[in-house]
Amino acid sequence: MKGHCVLGGTFTCMHDGHRRLLGACRRFSKITIGLTSDEYVRSHKIYPSLPFSKRKSGLEAELARMGLRKRASIVEIDSGIDVADRIDADAIVVSEETLKGARRINLERARKGLPLLEVISVPLVYGKDLRKISCADIHFKKVDAKGGLLSPIPIQAGTDNPTKLSGASRALARVFGRKFALKGHKEDSAVSHHPFNAETFAGAKNRAHAAWKRANGTGGRRGKTRRGRLAAMGNGCTYSLGIESGLFTLAPNLHVDITICCVYDGARETYGTGMGFVVPEWIAKKIRAHGSDLSKVMREVAGESNIGRKQGALGWFSNGVFHRRDQIETAVACAFVPRIAEAKKGMHY
Repeated sequence: MKGHCVLGGTFTCMHDGHRRLLGACRRFSKITIGLTSDEYVRSHKIYPSLPFSKRKSGLEAELARMGLRKRASIVEIDSGIDVADRIDADAIVVSEETLKGARRINLERARKGLPLLEVISVPLVYGKDLRKISCADIHFKKVDAKGGLLSPIPIQAGTDNPTKLSGASRALARVFGRKFALKGHKEDSAVSHHPFNAETFAGAKNRAHAAWKRANGTGGRRGKTRRGRLAAMGNGCTYSLGIESGLFTLAPNLHVDITICCVYDGARETYGTGMGFVVPEWIAKKIRAHGSDLSKVMREVAGESNIGRKQGALGWFSNGVFHRRDQIETAVACAFVPRIAEAKKGMHY
C-alpha cells in the first residue's frame, strides 16, 4: 500500500456508488477528498442538499466504517478541478461519468508543469430501476442507498390502446417485477398511419418524447429552469414508452410487420423490436399506395373493426396462436435490454 490519491464529490447522502469510489482508494496510503462547498452546491445541484458540515460528518463516518479515516483528509473545494489541479498526488479516482473532469484536471496540471495523475475510473452502481444510484433519487425517496425501490417506478406510455398497454405491462413485469406504475395517453406519432422501415423508429421516438413531456412538463430533465427540472425529478415519470408498428422491406416483395418500442429517460433513447410476421404483398402495396394502415385493411379482410386494439393482424393471421400484445411485450422488453446489460453486465453501448 503506497501512494496518494485524490477524489471529489458532494456526498449529500452516502450510497453504494460513493462506497465503490471510496473502496478504490484502499490501496493508497494517503487519501485527499475534495468536498464541494455550499456555494458550489447552490450553483450546480438542482436537488436540496445538506450543509457542508453535515456532509463532512457523514463522509467521515463512512470513512471510519471502512477503516479509511486515519489516512484520509477532507478539504473544501469550490470547483470541479479545485485542489486536484495542484496537489502533490499520484492518482485521481473518478466515476465513469466524471471521467472528463479528470482529463480536464490533467490538462490543467500539464499547463502548470505538474506530473499527470493516474486516472482510476470506477464503474457506476445501478439500482433496481436500472438507473445509476443518485442522491437526487434517494432524496425523492425513489430508491434507498443500495438502489432498492422505495416506490413503484412511474412509467408513461404514449398510447391509450388497451392491447399495447397490456403488452407493455407484461414486459415491465418481466423487467421490474411488480414495482412499476404504468399510465397511458394517446400521443401523435407524427409519421404515416402505417409507417415503412426507418419511419417506424421515428414514430416510436416521437411518441416516447411526447409521453415524457406530458409526464414531466416542458422542463423535463433538460428544462431551462431549476424549478422545472426539480419538479420533473420528483414528480414526473422515470421512463416513457413509444410503441409503433410498421412494415419493413426485407427483400423485394417481402414485407414484415414489426413493432418498435422506444424507451426514453429524458436524456437518451433505447430501442427494441417485437416478433415480426410476413404480410401478403398485396396488403403492403395497398397500404403504401393509399396511405392506409394495417388495421383498416384488416377491417376489409376480416370484417373486424379496431383489430389493432384487440388481437391485431397477428392474432387473425395466426388464428389465435399469437396475439398482438405478444408483439408489444417483446418490443418493450427488448427496448430495456441495453439498460439491463449496462446495469447488470457493465456493458457500454
